[in-house]
Amino acid sequence: MNSSKKSILNSNFTYLAAFVLPVIMMMALYYTRGIFPWGNECYLRSDMYHQYAPFFSELWHKIRNGESLTYSWNIGMGTNFTSLFAYYLASPSNWFVALFPQKYTIEIMNAFIILKIAGSSLSLTYYLTKHNNNKHVIAAIFGMFYGMSGFIAAYSWNIMWLDCVILIPLIMLGLERLVNENRCIFYCITLGLCIFTNYYIAIMVCLSVVIYYVVLMIAYNGIKSPMQYVKKFINFCVYSLLAGGLGACLLLPEFYTFSLSASSDTTFPDKLISYFSILSMLTRQLINIPVHLGLDHLPNIYCGVAVFVLLPLYIMCSKVNAREKIGKCVILLIFLTAFNLNIPNYIWHGMHFPNSLPCRQSFIYIFFLLAMCYEAVINLKNSNNKQLGASLWIAIGLLLIMEELFINSETEYSFKSVYISGIFILIYGLLMFIHNNAKLKIPVVLMLAFSVSIIECTMNMDATGIGTTSRTSYLLDYDAVKTVTKTVSDNDTSFYRMDKLFGARSKNDGAWHNYRTVSTFSSTCNAGMSKLYNLIGMENSTNAYGCNGLTAVTDSLFSVKYTISNRLLVESDIRNYYTGSDGEFVYKNNYTLPIGYAINSSTAYDLVMAKDNNGIENQNLLIQSLTGISDVFEYTTSFPTEADCIITPAKSGHMYLSVANKSVDSVTVTINNTTTYTYNNIKSNNRILDIGYVHGTDTVEVTSDTGGMNLSVYTLDEDKFIRAYNKLNSESYQVEKFSDTKFTGTLTASSDKAILFSIPYDGGWSVYIDGKKADTYAWENALLCVDVSAGTHTVVLKYRPVNLILGCVITTLCIIILIGIYLASRFIKAEKVNMAHFPLVIRKYLDDPSLTNKDIKKLSDDNIESSILDDMDDFENLESPDIDDELTDSLLSSIEDEEDNFNEENTDI
Repeated sequence: MNSSKKSILNSNFTYLAAFVLPVIMMMALYYTRGIFPWGNECYLRSDMYHQYAPFFSELWHKIRNGESLTYSWNIGMGTNFTSLFAYYLASPSNWFVALFPQKYTIEIMNAFIILKIAGSSLSLTYYLTKHNNNKHVIAAIFGMFYGMSGFIAAYSWNIMWLDCVILIPLIMLGLERLVNENRCIFYCITLGLCIFTNYYIAIMVCLSVVIYYVVLMIAYNGIKSPMQYVKKFINFCVYSLLAGGLGACLLLPEFYTFSLSASSDTTFPDKLISYFSILSMLTRQLINIPVHLGLDHLPNIYCGVAVFVLLPLYIMCSKVNAREKIGKCVILLIFLTAFNLNIPNYIWHGMHFPNSLPCRQSFIYIFFLLAMCYEAVINLKNSNNKQLGASLWIAIGLLLIMEELFINSETEYSFKSVYISGIFILIYGLLMFIHNNAKLKIPVVLMLAFSVSIIECTMNMDATGIGTTSRTSYLLDYDAVKTVTKTVSDNDTSFYRMDKLFGARSKNDGAWHNYRTVSTFSSTCNAGMSKLYNLIGMENSTNAYGCNGLTAVTDSLFSVKYTISNRLLVESDIRNYYTGSDGEFVYKNNYTLPIGYAINSSTAYDLVMAKDNNGIENQNLLIQSLTGISDVFEYTTSFPTEADCIITPAKSGHMYLSVANKSVDSVTVTINNTTTYTYNNIKSNNRILDIGYVHGTDTVEVTSDTGGMNLSVYTLDEDKFIRAYNKLNSESYQVEKFSDTKFTGTLTASSDKAILFSIPYDGGWSVYIDGKKADTYAWENALLCVDVSAGTHTVVLKYRPVNLILGCVITTLCIIILIGIYLASRFIKAEKVNMAHFPLVIRKYLDDPSLTNKDIKKLSDDNIESSILDDMDDFENLESPDIDDELTDSLLSSIEDEEDNFNEENTDI
């Protein structure tokens, strides 16, 4: 299979096959799963359902409407959109989503996934052909296994990672050129693009780059001298730093945002722990092994069962450089160890344990493994039958051990996986034997190899990947919510928020439907806001907070002027029906404050809400501190031990419940034996249950899923609430105009006070009072606050992400430097730059063509072959040079130089 004969089997057709085959297979799987347009399903799984689709919709909205890409009010009361963009949306391909109708965002994402899987296949195929200096079509099979690996089966829905999967083969190809040829630009640009598209996965890529660089330097077969090694080390450091600089425009704002998130609160493990044996991990490379997305740290490393035969063949292959072979085997062991041990696992994931979705670096392991196995295939003719037989027996032996040790009733693995894997291994072994021994034409073996590989890939992806969701269900409220939110926005031009009380799909519905919200689920979510939500009885977790648990008080404080619901609510003086469409209804909250209002300075600095209090008690404490009015929520009754109780309201009013028993996760409320509400996921949230407005004659039955609830019942005192509202509203921020990143308005304070804004604290917000910039701080470590003196003031808020300008400057400088290197390279080669006054070492380092033999003789190292600037050839010729020819030319040049030196010395004599 290592023939270099020019034919369709050794041409650019290889790249076409590598791209087209995965497209066909994935489209076939979409068809069998009934994914739109072939059915009523869509490919949505895990975070793609809750996060990526809504964030894509928000990006679409911003691009189409020309809104700022630095801030969004449609995510979690306001968020740094630059940082969210950096984490979720930075792939340049995502901008194409704006070319299509917003309603088809999911379908565009599904198409992107297919194209990126195909791009991954093409990328590895390109690497294999360039690394091995051939274009044999067999490389497309390895590309196909890479593009449809276990990592892809598990995480293809994680569309924000796929660019890095595409780029890693190109980065490693660029790194090889940097070490072997001193051509560095290709490495710099591809690594920079990787860092830009997803800095988080790029952390793992950078670690692997360092490891592979060490292996390449050890295995280096070129001209060896201290100067050469110094040059390669300088190249690696400089161009790696430049690559980081190319992504600085997103990296630096992201670093600041993560300092505000819960992800920054990590502790290095103090004890080394092994999760499982390395041998058990190899079981994960069998076909049809279920992908793992949970917390058990199991890697998704399937990439074709042929690797069980090919890896031993690679190790036995005499044609492969021994140092390179040992180095790559060590790399595989490093990855397997990182999967297996907690401390390496922690380091590989950016000094953080992943919250599910384990071993996110496993695609890099797959890359190295497939690259090694491909070398075994192209050198197959150099392997004898004894070696083939030994490799096959090793593979079969491993299967038998796996079946005995790891395939049992206590695991999720089926014995069928072992036997199916064994059948495929035997078929691949037979094909290799036929190739080496039978006098058949190569296309026959190739056709069989492609057929078997396509069957295996498709079987595994069908069994382990592509989870679907009902498209009709996901889009059920799409048109109706768009209609009612547009009705509101057309009639109310003030700044307001809204959220969905009943029928919300996720905590990112605001981003999905493009309305200003108080909910979010995001890795960039503000940790201070999550803790505040916990204190006041609203839904929260490590990286999320939501509207469940909102009360009339928090609606008012957070400017939630409208409530969306897919069921009719009881009206009252506080909340009235506003509009509706096709089962979606909007209610107006009549007492909501503007985005800012004056509070006592003592409240700004000294308020302490107790963690032991329930959310209602803390809200009572908060309102009393803000306004002096106590017990806005009136305690009604309690049921300490009952798992099922009936509440008879003492009077008509808005009722709220608090469940103190943390083991209770679900509560069902039935009003007058007809209206039933179920409240789920309440045990970890300290969450308030909003029962709604009830009359004194109503009967409310409450039932828990497990045991006594320790239930407390409260009723809103409307008179006290309205008095508290009026007091805060009398000294509120009157917004005159606003945009995504700027507010202009006035505020009158009766005395020296503080202005509390219902904006998550972010150092990017600047507040100008009467034209002078004021010092801001975080109220309760969550909301933006600033001190103000007595009187009437013009107050302006402006937003610019922290470190954005610095990041953009660094990125721009790095681009200029790379362009400068390109131009300098051309000028030096054309001898348009007078290098005579530069030190000889620098002239040789830069490959100055005007250097004479006498100049070279003065250098301690006269064998530096190539220039740090030679890499600009990457723009013109991506073909790898023939290393053997280069070495030959180098030796001839060296001999000629020695002859010249000898002649000069004789002349002097």
